Amino acid sequence: MNAKRIGRGLVLAVALSAGLLVAPVTVTAQQQCVVGGSDIRSVPWPQRQLAPERAWPMTTGAGQKVAVISTGTGDNPLLSGKVADSTTLARTDGRNASGKPDCMGTGTGVAGIIAADSSQGVGFHGVAPDAVLLSAKVVGDSYTSGGPPKAVEPGLLADAVDWAVSKGASVIAVAEVAREDSAQLRQAVQNALAKGAVVVAATGEPAGNDSPYAGKPTYPASQEGVLAVGAVDESGQLATAASRIDIVAPGLNVLTTAVGGGLATGGGSSFATGYVAAAAALVRSYWPNLSNAEVVKRLRATTTPANVGPDLRVYGDGIVNPYQAVIDQMAKGAPAVLPPLRQEEPSAAEKARMAAEDHARAWGFGAAGIGVGVAGLVIALAIFWPKGRRRGWRSGLAPEPVEHPEDELPQPPAELFGGRAGNN
Repeated sequence: MNAKRIGRGLVLAVALSAGLLVAPVTVTAQQQCVVGGSDIRSVPWPQRQLAPERAWPMTTGAGQKVAVISTGTGDNPLLSGKVADSTTLARTDGRNASGKPDCMGTGTGVAGIIAADSSQGVGFHGVAPDAVLLSAKVVGDSYTSGGPPKAVEPGLLADAVDWAVSKGASVIAVAEVAREDSAQLRQAVQNALAKGAVVVAATGEPAGNDSPYAGKPTYPASQEGVLAVGAVDESGQLATAASRIDIVAPGLNVLTTAVGGGLATGGGSSFATGYVAAAAALVRSYWPNLSNAEVVKRLRATTTPANVGPDLRVYGDGIVNPYQAVIDQMAKGAPAVLPPLRQEEPSAAEKARMAAEDHARAWGFGAAGIGVGVAGLVIALAIFWPKGRRRGWRSGLAPEPVEHPEDELPQPPAELFGGRAGNN
């Protein structure tokens, strides 16, 4: 029993170091690959807060192809039959290559957030379970050594975006970042936008990270037309340090699908990107005539406001809200500045009409006042005329009382038999 527990502890430690929670350590490919998850049945906190299943009576993401550009997609029963096509673009060292479709687990986790099936007794499920997945692997068994941590060459991301477009992706989730921009990546993104795809991209480092790259621009998130995604924790605190964030989503201690089966927790803007991409798939499925720019506008306009932090601007427009993004009605067009108010001079006819109205109003008030006065006079006469006649028109006031001052010195009391005694 102790041996089994120790073994499980080692597996969990390896999984954490392999990429679900932190950057991979420098070990051989076979040692660092994620191995399975756990049988966790509770409802994850992102689902309690976002409740995407409220939108399922209207849409489950059917008809949408969502490309996941990350570490690949491994096997998991909740993702069975979900991946329509995949490609491997990552450059690997053949001597230590694991040969696994997803060694690090990030891509499998993002895919599960987007489209994992529901399972009896399991609280976790994807946001858009009927969406179809495309998987582009741009990270092999580890990130390139010697370069920026957890970064991918912009050329690889450009190739992955081009591949996703060629496969008809309506939503492209770029869950990996490049630290440098390139003309090739800009061209790939603009081509994807021109073909109508919604491009959603992770923004990079965890908040509070002392890395020199924290808060620096990442690509393609910093490019025009791309929806840049940051991560928040369960309390709503920002968990991403980035130079630009358009929208935020759950991205810390997030429960999702693990390679080989089961569930595991992960963190970072990569997983937050999955939630936003899935919400975009729901919107595109329910509103098929919207352009990609209109989908992005809807996602940003229907967010839940962030209510923590000294500077709310770092949260972009707020926390993604899949249900509101689907059901809300939005006004068409862009806000316009109203012209200045101009007060025009009334015409002679209008002046005459207004003067007549003022005259009639004055006569009306005057007549009403006279009527009230006459009515008061009639009431007064009706009350006081009979009384005045009965008194001969004398004052009806009571006479003033006559004062009777008392003697200053009181007289002695009379004796009862005083007179009789005096006769004796």
